[in-house]
Amino acid sequence: MNKALNKLVNWQKGNLKPPEFAFVQKFISQFPGGKIYLVGGAVRDILFERETKDFDFVITGAEAKDLEKFLTALGQVDLVGKSFGVFKFVPEGFHVGENNFEAIDIALPRTEIAGMSGGYKDFEVQSDPGLPIEEDLSRRDFTINALAWDIKEQKIIDEFEGLNDLDNKIIRAIGDPAVRFQEDYTRMLRAIRFACQLDFTIEKKTYAEIKKQAKKIETIAPERINEEFTKIIMSKKAEDGVRMMQEIGLLKVLIPELSSAFGITQNRHHIYDVFEHSVRALGAGASRNYKLEVRLAALLHDIGKPETKEGNGPDSTFYNHDIVGAKIAKKILRRLNFSNEVVDYTVHLVRYHMFYYALDIVSDAGVRRLLARLGKENIDDFIAVRICDRLGMGRPKAKPWKLIELERRFKEIQLDPITPKMLLLKGDELMELLKIKPGPRVGLILNALLGEVLEDPKKNDHDYLVSRAKQLQKLGDEELKQLNPDVKFYDEERKRELHREK
Repeated sequence: MNKALNKLVNWQKGNLKPPEFAFVQKFISQFPGGKIYLVGGAVRDILFERETKDFDFVITGAEAKDLEKFLTALGQVDLVGKSFGVFKFVPEGFHVGENNFEAIDIALPRTEIAGMSGGYKDFEVQSDPGLPIEEDLSRRDFTINALAWDIKEQKIIDEFEGLNDLDNKIIRAIGDPAVRFQEDYTRMLRAIRFACQLDFTIEKKTYAEIKKQAKKIETIAPERINEEFTKIIMSKKAEDGVRMMQEIGLLKVLIPELSSAFGITQNRHHIYDVFEHSVRALGAGASRNYKLEVRLAALLHDIGKPETKEGNGPDSTFYNHDIVGAKIAKKILRRLNFSNEVVDYTVHLVRYHMFYYALDIVSDAGVRRLLARLGKENIDDFIAVRICDRLGMGRPKAKPWKLIELERRFKEIQLDPITPKMLLLKGDELMELLKIKPGPRVGLILNALLGEVLEDPKKNDHDYLVSRAKQLQKLGDEELKQLNPDVKFYDEERKRELHREK
């Protein structure tokens, strides 16, 4: 207790000061009968010596209307709900998102009566300025989140042995875990998220109750599942988080396609089954602090293998698992409520994660075609996914010499024309030259010209392209389609099929 007390006293001296927290001392001066407490995650993080920008305060001894008037004089105030008694406060001179600043939550003590359906909004909430802080803390999820720091008295309030659990690195539900989770089933994912973020262990009774109620997670809104799942994936212990989800039974509900990959053996090139390989690949991405889309692609890059497996033993095959996997990945990510940008980019990484780089065989033109297919702005992420794939297979080297050499060759040709937009003959000029209207044929001719330029960049000459375009105009559409069949620009029909809902 003394050690924790000293940490909070020192933090208050060094951090709880103007201009951001000027309201604290002003409140103490203007409301001598009131109290102000720092609560929840901020207290936990300070004691655990983690940086935090998420500050929650509970204030007693002040009516909601008086507190609103007080805060409005000091900055911008948004009232979350009159019955909730929660204010989002931005002090004057501060802006949300600037320098990682987040709005400060300031609340009156609250009581909650849950409808016990497990839904986040199934609560009857009532604020009460006279409610003891201990009762407010009792409605929270886990003991380590139910700590409060009395700023005025410089005293720790710990009604549920949260300090002990913090010392022992334990995630424990407050009171009866069955009741806590029935109040809000999202807490099952939150338990895993905190375990991953803090490198803690979930207490046995809490863990067992999550396992018992795992199927109920399907009743929770996708946006709330996405919030917790994303935080799990973006934690350093993402691999452990997905393993826990599998063992508990949450993965079977949320991502059954990945759960069913457990035990699907692979061929002679793999020592792990599909599930084990996938979570290890995610772990490699997390350990290297890769971006969200790369981590998701690492986890889902082989999601098409169970569906495409043929044969058994060392000679089994998974033909087209990249194409099938891209479709499955899209369904999963949409179901988990990821944004269109995240879905599209992750699907692109999954679809082309098998890019071929036998450099003793592939010509410069082949490398240019590969670069056109992947997108030169995406190369670093494709390399990252390949690194995750290799390490997830148990390979000792993240980057073999061939991959290093491929990166070198990419850099050598990155200024070469690899897309129609880089041609020195543009679409508008082409239509005027050939007297044709906008339509698919314009793309076919530009694509055919690009095919020649990919083979020989010197052909990206305006006079040559004009002359050649006049010759290509004499060909039919089917003939034009054969002139550059390996470029993403032409492959629109295939792309539409990939992104079409099943």
